[in-house]
Amino acid sequence: MHKKYFQIILALILVLSLVLAACGSPVADKEITPTSGLEPTPVIESTPTSLPTLTPSLERVVLLAPPDANPAYVSSLETLIAELAGEAGLTWETRTDFSSSDLDPSLRLLIALPPNPNLESLVSTSTEVQFLGVGIPGLVPAANVSLIGPMGLRFDQQGFMAGFIAAVITPDWRVGVIGLNDTQPGRDSLVGFINGVSYFCGKCRPVYPPYLHYPKNISLTQAEIDVSWRLAVDALVQASVQTVYVPPEASSVPMLVDLIQHGMKIIGGEEPSQEFQSSWVATIRPDPAQAVRLLWEDLLAGLGGASLPMPLVIEDVNPDLLSPGRLKFAESVMQELLDGYIDTAVDPIIGEAK
Repeated sequence: MHKKYFQIILALILVLSLVLAACGSPVADKEITPTSGLEPTPVIESTPTSLPTLTPSLERVVLLAPPDANPAYVSSLETLIAELAGEAGLTWETRTDFSSSDLDPSLRLLIALPPNPNLESLVSTSTEVQFLGVGIPGLVPAANVSLIGPMGLRFDQQGFMAGFIAAVITPDWRVGVIGLNDTQPGRDSLVGFINGVSYFCGKCRPVYPPYLHYPKNISLTQAEIDVSWRLAVDALVQASVQTVYVPPEASSVPMLVDLIQHGMKIIGGEEPSQEFQSSWVATIRPDPAQAVRLLWEDLLAGLGGASLPMPLVIEDVNPDLLSPGRLKFAESVMQELLDGYIDTAVDPIIGEAK
């Protein structure tokens, strides 16, 4: 009986074991891996869109040189401005005309040469731009206006220094000048030369014959000098003149050749050609570039109101005719002239003696 119950219980345990084994899922024991054909979705990072930036235009300097401006002044100032503007990181250009419509925020400095390019109207249009008038009379210094040579180009001072140097280097003061009497610059040069000679030698009375009055002054009109320059040379030859001043406005190549062939030494106002250099004492000319260099930093800093005399320079010096010692003497007198301690005794308004 007990054996029979034991067999029944054992049979029940076996059946229960089979049922529990059948309930287990074979899939549960396997690893689930992602399908190899699917790619992960990339993550796109958003970046802010950059806005376009405007590059400011470079500040600039303008050299205003009207068509009648002296080419020598234009050339020297262009060389200087190119140097200084490059160092300051500025652009520059030369213009023959300029109107108020050309004024813009990029313009920092305008340098104007004579004849007067209507600078007054430009000055009144803009207070932000610095203006520099070079050798233009009639202007007044202001907060945005500076001047070099406020009385204009001083031809009387050039003539004065030419006369002084001629008297210094010439025995018995036998000097002369050929100039124009029908233009104000011509009259300024003539009277300035005469006074420069007298400044050094007084009445300039020669010790040896011919006993003539010096300096010998040959003044002609433009029409006369174009056709009668040989007569002017002959007059100087007859007066035994050894050194002659020929201002640029009265100069011509044939006349210079004739003067040199008669043994005369020349003082002029423009650079001589190679053929004249052996008889060329020196060139005396205005040099506005010197004053522009002095004012440059103040002008770029917006500091106007300066007024400087027009500088002069003695160059193209022949040391055989004008020694270093005499040159130094002349330069010291020239500085006193520019500083106002020496007067040319010429009225620069009318070109006549005071």
